[in-house]
Amino acid sequence: TGACQAWLEGYTGAGRRIAVIDTGLDTDHQSMDPDALAHALQEDAQKAGQSYEDYLAALDVMDEAEVAEILAKTDANGNPILNAAKRVSGLEASNLYRNLKIPFGFNYIDKGLEITHDKDSQGEHGSHVSGIAVANRYLKRGEEFVSAMDAVHMVGNAPDAQIIVMKVFGRSGGAYDSDYMAAIEDAILLGADSVNLSLGSGNPGTSRNSYAAYQAIMENITNSGTVVSISAGNSGGW
Repeated sequence: TGACQAWLEGYTGAGRRIAVIDTGLDTDHQSMDPDALAHALQEDAQKAGQSYEDYLAALDVMDEAEVAEILAKTDANGNPILNAAKRVSGLEASNLYRNLKIPFGFNYIDKGLEITHDKDSQGEHGSHVSGIAVANRYLKRGEEFVSAMDAVHMVGNAPDAQIIVMKVFGRSGGAYDSDYMAAIEDAILLGADSVNLSLGSGNPGTSRNSYAAYQAIMENITNSGTVVSISAGNSGGW
């Protein structure tokens, strides 16, 4: 894909936020270790001649304080703007912020905080996609870090990016337009640089009365400057 050339030119995804709207994520996977991401960013900060804290601030890395700020935003009627907060009352930033690698995770289909594949049979496709996007370039081995490329021959296209996990397949099935459209809206609020939806169906469905509302959402995400990737022909034969 040309990722190696991008890395050589210094583009590793550092400071970027990638939202994956899918089946969730294996949050304990070695390629998603927050300590390994921190090691990579500390290495880059040293090369840049900056402190780690200043480097993170310059990158605008999402932290728990930013999630809290977004969570606190309300509309004219005092209702939360973030769809996740509308679906589960009493949410706190500490519920949504998991770690440096996964600064936001929410289950839109089951309306909860379980974002792994552990409690449903919808598959691990979300981890597959997330790995392609942001699998770390280092792996933690005890107290040391080793090259992921050397160890497992697998590095994400943007290994230093953060992953926003938006689960729209779960115990209640999925994916429903009301869930992934809500996730897209939240991705805009969270400042996602790119959004991936690998959704497919053998049946394209029919037009609905909600078309105008959905069109507005799609126009909003286009105007936000976010790069959106949506699969075409992801199911069945032709």
